[in-house]
Amino acid sequence: MTKIIKKFGLLSIMFLFLLNVNAKAETWRIQAHLPSGHTVYQFIDDWVKEVNTMLGGRLTLELYPAKAIIPPFETLEAVQMGIIDADITSPAYFAGRDPAIPLLADLIGAYSNWFEAATWCEYGGGKELYQKMYDKFGAQFVGCPNAGIESVASKKPIYKIEDFKGVKMRAPTGTATSLLKKMGASPVNLAGGEVYNALEKGVVDAADLSDYVANKSLGLHKVAKYALVDFHSMPVLSFTVNKAKWNSQPKDVQAILTMATRDMGTQINMRQLMLRGPAEKDDLENHGVTIINWSDEERKKMRAMAAKIWKEESKKSEFAKMAYDNQVGYLRTIRMLD
Repeated sequence: MTKIIKKFGLLSIMFLFLLNVNAKAETWRIQAHLPSGHTVYQFIDDWVKEVNTMLGGRLTLELYPAKAIIPPFETLEAVQMGIIDADITSPAYFAGRDPAIPLLADLIGAYSNWFEAATWCEYGGGKELYQKMYDKFGAQFVGCPNAGIESVASKKPIYKIEDFKGVKMRAPTGTATSLLKKMGASPVNLAGGEVYNALEKGVVDAADLSDYVANKSLGLHKVAKYALVDFHSMPVLSFTVNKAKWNSQPKDVQAILTMATRDMGTQINMRQLMLRGPAEKDDLENHGVTIINWSDEERKKMRAMAAKIWKEESKKSEFAKMAYDNQVGYLRTIRMLD
């Protein structure tokens, strides 16, 4: 009888423990900056499912596309206020919050591939600088996977820097706009969802929007028959969580999220690589697209022009100078700058 009581007592304790674990389990609402039809959004959605499997029900992540809960340019404050629990976005969207952000999030012309940028973030001091800035927004900067190399969809051939002269071009804000002006283009700020119609109607001649595969998924090859591929490194992606929500999770859950975020960029870029060859083949054979890939010499000339813009941006605040010194120091370490 005593053994039975002890057995049921142990079972009761285990049951209460399980109830307690379930009671603490949370669901985090995460909004991305991309529409659900975007290839990178689909990759991130698959990543979320994998992370949920790793978390085993202790925490559940729910992903929402751009605008589902809050406008894309307002998610940082929404995370701070707890309207959403986290976001996966481009910090470049928040350029107006701090002069340092363009130097951290979108150092145009700096990197020639995604892993150079990812290495800066993980091991070159990038994450620490981001966290220093995000502390004032009550947010935990979990990591910054990079989503590839940006390509230009154009209605005109752009074989060299001089070919940008007079081109009306959709461009992101910040250093990208400054560089394109310096190269002779006329930048136009448009939301990503407006680019197809703008190209079709002649509002712009070209668009600096996303990587080659994503541009194709948006149908830009139908209205722009020149693709300047691998034009410049993509703006950093970030996974940011409300600080109180982050601190409420045990260390091992935080570790799972941190390691998984580091892997997100690898997954995105591997999957883009698998789609890249077939996408180019289809464009060349079936859509009359001309694919342009600049020489290393032309890219070096653009980087030298961009470096002057970075330096000007660094004068806007003490923290901007800190971000500039860090990035330039890293670029010299990997011999991308003299």
